[in-house]
Amino acid sequence: MVPTMATTRRWEDRRAQEEALHRIWYALRRWRLVSRRIVLFPTTACSSINRR
Repeated sequence: MVPTMATTRRWEDRRAQEEALHRIWYALRRWRLVSRRIVLFPTTACSSINRR
């Protein structure tokens, strides 16, 4: 089967969609890790202050 412009474009679009999804997923994962650290830091600081 000889790939026409339409099929190659469709394949590129699919690849671009997958790339975008990966980027979004990685951004969410990173944000979740950062937010968890932001939430953990004040609680640990407060607990250490209360312990004294």
